[in-house]
Amino acid sequence: MEFKLKGEIQASGNLEGLKEAVTSWVDELNREVLLRGAKSPKEGARISGWRIEGNRLLLTIESGRAVRAHSALLRVRNFLADKLGGYRLGVRGLKAEEVKIIVGDSTASSDALRRVLEGLAEVQIVEGKTVIVFKEVGSRNLEKGVIDRVLKKVESMLTPVSVTTRPEKPTYVPMGYVIKESARKDVKFNGDVSEWAEKLNWIKRYPGRGQWILTAPMTALINLIMDMIVDDVLKPMGFEEWMFPKLTPLQVMAKMPGYFDNLAEGMLYVFTPEREEEALKEFKRRFSLTGELDLESLKKELSGPNYVLEPAQCTPFYQFFSGEIVNLDDLPIKVFDRSGWTWRWEGKATRGLERTIEFYRVEAVWLSSPEEAVEIRDEVAERSMELADKKLDLEVRMVVGAPFYMSSDEASKTYVDISSSDKIPTLDLEAWLPYRGPRESSEWLEIGGAFSCHKDKYVKSFKIKEAKGRDIWTGCSGFGVTRWVTAFLAQKGFNLDDWPSEVKRRIGKLPKPVKTIT
Repeated sequence: MEFKLKGEIQASGNLEGLKEAVTSWVDELNREVLLRGAKSPKEGARISGWRIEGNRLLLTIESGRAVRAHSALLRVRNFLADKLGGYRLGVRGLKAEEVKIIVGDSTASSDALRRVLEGLAEVQIVEGKTVIVFKEVGSRNLEKGVIDRVLKKVESMLTPVSVTTRPEKPTYVPMGYVIKESARKDVKFNGDVSEWAEKLNWIKRYPGRGQWILTAPMTALINLIMDMIVDDVLKPMGFEEWMFPKLTPLQVMAKMPGYFDNLAEGMLYVFTPEREEEALKEFKRRFSLTGELDLESLKKELSGPNYVLEPAQCTPFYQFFSGEIVNLDDLPIKVFDRSGWTWRWEGKATRGLERTIEFYRVEAVWLSSPEEAVEIRDEVAERSMELADKKLDLEVRMVVGAPFYMSSDEASKTYVDISSSDKIPTLDLEAWLPYRGPRESSEWLEIGGAFSCHKDKYVKSFKIKEAKGRDIWTGCSGFGVTRWVTAFLAQKGFNLDDWPSEVKRRIGKLPKPVKTIT
């Protein structure tokens, strides 16, 4: 990857009389400052051309990928601010007139890249290479790292880390590849779980899309399986229980990679009124007189959106450590949260209890050394499969998981190196649902989703530091408890006598559903 930048730095006064000093400063920048952090000069940056026009220093900077040209411009600014101080001058501003990035051989269509970068950058294909061109990038966007964020998205489309679309070794497998599976289990039931649960009054539809009221027997089963996850998987590994907020400010959610750029349409946004007597006066007046909801007047008086209903559940954990310094010697930190719902807007894709707008989940999340992060992920996945297979007697399998934003078709064409565990980004635990059809051809249900090792992705985005600069990683695992229950009932049915002995022992007497006469 090559970078070429044309930009300028504006001083508080005329620079024409400082050409000799600037020549010396440029030499020092090229010899030292712009090479820091690069393993070789080729990977660093250098000022390949410059000239002075009044109070403006016009620069051309070329670089490799270790010290990128747009980052180098910020280094030049900071360096000059110090040097100009001796001349009673300062730096008033900077901008990049043009940043040209030669990515390399393209593995994504130029049309796809243009759609992603529309309004941000131009995409050109020059001699078979993808060239991305940013125009008029101001200091604010340079400091916010906008170019690097865009590049990260582009790189994921071209050559994702640890993923290849051209497998050359037998260790490369498509996402969805089955790593291990349980023995086949006897089928006790083949009815649609949601339909039967509704007939038996275990659940009842709520007016909102993808929402259910869960009555006593369903709640008892959910609580039992949740307790088994906590007591048989998490607590034996040293996880401690925390309670996380479920209403997340937008500025916090913006730190979560992949959500606003890939799942913005999959979140529920919260608007807030002013908390004063006069707030929503017209809305309240109309409702008191007509008993009808005047949504237009309501919209006019709401501000925001200011929050999202939590779609990930682990966000508060990273925010807790955001901007903090931790000591690797005090790690790992392993916690879980089971204090409430998680929300994702599925639109018309909702389906029974399998795919809902609000769902109950146990979330496990950890911060540790890289080696431990992978080991913890693998142990959580292994214990979860053992719980499902041995104690719940479910027919399950462990597969190479896909990112939450990737379609199943795209995932099936994407390959992952499974030669070692640390190269597998995500593992998913799936269960067979007999009512969907034969186990060989039907779609299985993900129940232990995203046994994930994020490497340093969240460490960087939330600016978590280690005291001695050592590497630290995070990982998480989400247990969609309503999905676990769906899988259990799909295979074992609603007759307590058909349930495994461990489940019958722990649950005792199953509560009776409420009866109505209508």
